[in-house]
Amino acid sequence: MTPFETMIGWTTLPDRAAADAFARALVEKRLAACVQVSGPIESTYFWDGRIESTTEWRLVAKFAASCEPEILAWVEKHHPYDVPQWVCLRIETGSEKYLNWIVENST
Repeated sequence: MTPFETMIGWTTLPDRAAADAFARALVEKRLAACVQVSGPIESTYFWDGRIESTTEWRLVAKFAASCEPEILAWVEKHHPYDVPQWVCLRIETGSEKYLNWIVENST
């Protein structure tokens, strides 16, 4: 197992209940081994020709790289936003036991 077989992905949700439900669904479906919810956070962004600010909840998901296409499809289908954030990075290094656990628990 190499660290490059694991990824971290981020998204945001409009409230705590939606974030908790989204996190639980990703883990229940075994798309992610772990999803952390943090917030509230304040997001400032450009939308429909103007600057907006919104309170959101951040989700950080850890998963096997092989799951990324399926997670992306799931996020695009179930996310409440018209243009949901879903950005990912490959994990370059980390605890071998933890990285193995991620792969074993997201398939």
